[in-house]
Amino acid sequence: MGVAAAAVLVAVGLGGYLLVGHRSDGGQGVAAFREARAFAVSGVLKQIVGPYSLLLGDSQMERLYLPTLCGHPAVNGAIAGTRTSGLRAVAGWITLPRPPDAIVVTIGTNDLTERQRAGHPGAAEQFRAEVRALFAELVPRAQAVVATPIPPLDAGRPGVTHFYDVAAAGTYSGIIEEECRRAGCRFVDAFADLRDPAGMRLSPDGVHLGLDARSRDRVAGRIEAAACPGLAARAP
Repeated sequence: MGVAAAAVLVAVGLGGYLLVGHRSDGGQGVAAFREARAFAVSGVLKQIVGPYSLLLGDSQMERLYLPTLCGHPAVNGAIAGTRTSGLRAVAGWITLPRPPDAIVVTIGTNDLTERQRAGHPGAAEQFRAEVRALFAELVPRAQAVVATPIPPLDAGRPGVTHFYDVAAAGTYSGIIEEECRRAGCRFVDAFADLRDPAGMRLSPDGVHLGLDARSRDRVAGRIEAAACPGLAARAP
């Protein structure tokens, strides 16, 4: 395999960043797509009778199959490639028919791209400002807001450290936790068991979560424990 072909394969493997992330948060096409996505999610929400939850975030959340949460429907409004600023726009466009039981947020992976970090000494504080504004907007709109840290990034995988500032992931996750608690939302590491070597090996590309039925149920169980603590935990 030639060098060029290998580079293409790495790019495809990191598609959440390269195919969408480079273009995220800029351009009329991206804004139009976000608005259309929010319109579609709003349409789904109108069809639900009774309690529901809303899942928001980037490709990490978009890929999570979680049709129910806390015993009621969960609607996935996440969009691959989204940064925090883009998620704020999407959340603002979504029409909630009534306050959801929970809004679950996983964000930050695309804020860690080298494009956003390299040469921008104020990137972390800008991220903090955007996260703070996001939680300030979401918390009054739901009975509970649950936030997670950034899912694990495997620095040992080809291309990951070239595209992402892996070393800053802990700092950014700390910012999410601090601003979540400041706003009165609930913070939980739903991906705790996917951070060890065995869990990280499940990842298809070192960036996205390796999800099968068992790992999905463990993620869901942690989210439910935070979103609806009175509900019995899901079976693993």
